[in-house]
Amino acid sequence: MKALSWVIAGTLVAGGVHADVLISEYVEGSGFNKALELYNGGADTVSLDGYRLERYSNGGTDASGVLELDGESLAAGAVLVIVSSQAGAPLNGLGDISSGVISHNGDDAYVLRDADGVVDSFGRVGEDPGSAWGSGDTTTVNQTLRRLETVTTGDTVIDDAFDPADQWRAFPEDTLDGLGVYGEGAGDGGDDGGDPPPALGACGDADTPLSVVQGSGASTPLDGETVVVESVVSAVYPDLDGFFLMEPVADRDDNPATSEGLFVYAPDAAVNPGERVRLAGTAGEYFEQTQVSLQGEPLVCAVEQTLEPVAFTLPFADWSAPEALEGMLVNVSQTLTVTEVYDLARFGSVVLAEERQWIPTQVAEPGAPAKAVADRNALGSIVLDDGLNIQNPEPVRYPEGGLAATNTLRVGDRVDPDFHAVVSYSFEEWRLQPVDEITFRAANPRPAAPPRAPGSNLRVAAFNVLNFFNGDGQGGGFPTARGADNAEELARQKAKLVAALTALDADIIGLMEIENDGYGPDSAIAELAEALGPAWRFVAHGEAGLGSDAIAVGLLYRDDVVAEAGEAATLDTGAFGNETNRQPLAQSFRLLNNDQVLTLVVNHFKSKGSCPDDGVNAAQDDGQSCWNAERTQAAEDQLAWLAGQPTGVADEDVLVLGDLNAYALEDPVRAFQDQGFVDLLTRFQGDQAYSYIFDGETGHLDHALASPSLDARVVDAGAWHINADEPRALDYNQDFKSDQQIDDFFAADAYRSSDHDPLHVDLNLTADDGEAAPPADDDSGGGGGLGWLWLALVLAAGRRRRA
Repeated sequence: MKALSWVIAGTLVAGGVHADVLISEYVEGSGFNKALELYNGGADTVSLDGYRLERYSNGGTDASGVLELDGESLAAGAVLVIVSSQAGAPLNGLGDISSGVISHNGDDAYVLRDADGVVDSFGRVGEDPGSAWGSGDTTTVNQTLRRLETVTTGDTVIDDAFDPADQWRAFPEDTLDGLGVYGEGAGDGGDDGGDPPPALGACGDADTPLSVVQGSGASTPLDGETVVVESVVSAVYPDLDGFFLMEPVADRDDNPATSEGLFVYAPDAAVNPGERVRLAGTAGEYFEQTQVSLQGEPLVCAVEQTLEPVAFTLPFADWSAPEALEGMLVNVSQTLTVTEVYDLARFGSVVLAEERQWIPTQVAEPGAPAKAVADRNALGSIVLDDGLNIQNPEPVRYPEGGLAATNTLRVGDRVDPDFHAVVSYSFEEWRLQPVDEITFRAANPRPAAPPRAPGSNLRVAAFNVLNFFNGDGQGGGFPTARGADNAEELARQKAKLVAALTALDADIIGLMEIENDGYGPDSAIAELAEALGPAWRFVAHGEAGLGSDAIAVGLLYRDDVVAEAGEAATLDTGAFGNETNRQPLAQSFRLLNNDQVLTLVVNHFKSKGSCPDDGVNAAQDDGQSCWNAERTQAAEDQLAWLAGQPTGVADEDVLVLGDLNAYALEDPVRAFQDQGFVDLLTRFQGDQAYSYIFDGETGHLDHALASPSLDARVVDAGAWHINADEPRALDYNQDFKSDQQIDDFFAADAYRSSDHDPLHVDLNLTADDGEAAPPADDDSGGGGGLGWLWLALVLAAGRRRRA
């Protein structure tokens, strides 16, 4: 995404300059009072066919909402008012168009385009300004802004610095009197003609119960209506711009489908938990959470009121169960497990469930069984938020004492029961907003490096090195296509990788996601080998690297333990010749102390992203995601290639390593197993072996697959859980961190050196059962064409293709 932001800036600035259509007014008011106005300052009517309005949220460089304006036109001097589709009176009566795209806060940018490029923009795409751009009397939050009449040309540079005071005049929040009128005819920010707040009545008078506002469905049945409610404040969240109400037990209805809680959008209201308040507001939905937008001031009817929270347990009984708890104060009465920490430092949130949750196709067959696991996972998890609505909080609330390199929070850690929270909904997730302090227990402490298994004489490892790119190899050449942005980040990345690779104590290491810049002295693989020490060498295949992808696979080895046997080989045809799967790298090795030989193949198959819309490589709704057919074909092509002894060494001991982008029960893994290869992680660690976590679900994309003869020589295998369970903020990257966090979150140790856990395989490669070791000077590796004959015969007898 870092590289993408540069691309957007470089390509869109070149768009032509348009002098006619401008963004002329911006309304960022209370509740759903959100609007934009477009103005045609030219002398002719402008057709808006081909025009589109894009919203960019929270510093994003991909549009989070797009409104096509085809069919609209603007007469000379006319305006077009676009209001939020959730706006209530009087704003909803002022719009020419209503759209869900108009749902900004102060940190969202807009870009207006036509077929030729950028016409105008508001805000700065790619920058998260915090709560708003601007300062003092002119900001993009809680104000109406009108374009100065002296501005006649749009801002076509969408990522330049943005200060609203340069081109905009500010008016108080909810000023609507100039909307729909440009220039001198616009109002002065006085009375906007809206209705005055309704009469509250006296405390104890009839009101609308919260359960009636909520209704028994997914949205309020009173959308857009003004209601008067009276209930008790359960929690106040200033950064969420409001507070929650909840009915005392005596005021609750007997319908289990209706919630007895409600969020009140009131950025400036001064209320306290335990107060019984009476207030008026507009009922509605804000990003699918029911709320009331406060009108006027709340009336405090009583203080120090006691609320009885309702019990909360996971999993939910069905999809409607959380809706019946929306806005309610709950007591979490069970011990929960942390299942995801990806967004811990970025947004302050973690995901909780009863136990660690598994990728469906890690533990169930693709199709209906995997779908059942996916449904159970969805009903069994919830986001624990931090009560804030900011990015990159400082300090990070969890764990106790604040997140740091020496104070981590890992997937598998536990949350003590009996804490209070409020159930909310935002960003398409059910959430717990904390009321009490949350206590975590380190149930999954950081593991020490795995010792070598007794009886083994060789360790092979596999490590995805998370885009290790080294610039020009001489300290410059940044930024690169991936990985570190600068030399300082590279130094941090290398320190963590070297700490992890050294502690693994391996003799041969298969690498994924290393820069594909060849094998010269300034290459990424050369730099990594040099950093590991004088005994380390790398396998070179030609000069230019493997294929055309930015990343490649690689092999490192200790030259005081093994030597290369035969020739390094790769496959660049079939599923490896079409820029989907990265080319594999095969190399045979001979142990120096006994001349035993094995062949390694390192892989990185096509990812589950960038999905086509149709065809065999589209997602088939079976849990294997897209490109499954291509990955399966890659497995079958590789098996046929291996049967041809690509390194020139005829030996039956073959170890297939790497990131197959397929979980344990998916088709590509089964393709290898069908030909006799053994999944070593599953063999030694069981069905719940893992190396990777995605979206709160755990599994292993990374594999070590042994041929039958080699399987008999494997003593142990596993994954060293130093990365997948850790927060991403503890890696080398300096983005989205304050200066203090850049220091506090980093340690030159193995933990979060990548996003995948490294694998290790311990082998006992000795001559046994009367087998004679091959001569020391036989680079062919000797040892048996029968092994390759086995693979060739199996393939010929039972090869099948999966769609």
